[in-house]
Amino acid sequence: MTTIEGRAPLIIGLGCSTAANAGEIISLIAACLAEIQREPCDVVALATHVRKHGDPALADAAAHYELPLHFLDDDDLASDAPGTCEAVAAAAGPLLLGKRKSRYATCAIASCRPGFSLAAFGQCGRSSAAMASSTPATSLAGP
Repeated sequence: MTTIEGRAPLIIGLGCSTAANAGEIISLIAACLAEIQREPCDVVALATHVRKHGDPALADAAAHYELPLHFLDDDDLASDAPGTCEAVAAAAGPLLLGKRKSRYATCAIASCRPGFSLAAFGQCGRSSAAMASSTPATSLAGP
């Protein structure tokens, strides 16, 4: 993976309860990026545990940032991280920011290690919002 202005790209590890909404997750991500003085354009993917597959708030946050959402199994997680969102992020490389919490969500940020491959990082899922925006409106076409 190439660098961004001489810095390694970032992976954001996320966790949330079912009570979380996209706005809360987006705000948490923005606060975490500001804390490490990085920008959304430095991020190459959002990631979470596979048990969160189908979570609409996470999918909407990924669509907001126009980023892929990757899902990691237990075997993919970094074993030396203290929590799930940290273990997800640290699977990509060293943590730059440990877990930060909002009311219903958690966020951690890692720098992608040299040789990191986003294609080999967990399972990539596309949010329904991202898919909808990239799908032509053929259902509106007449017979």
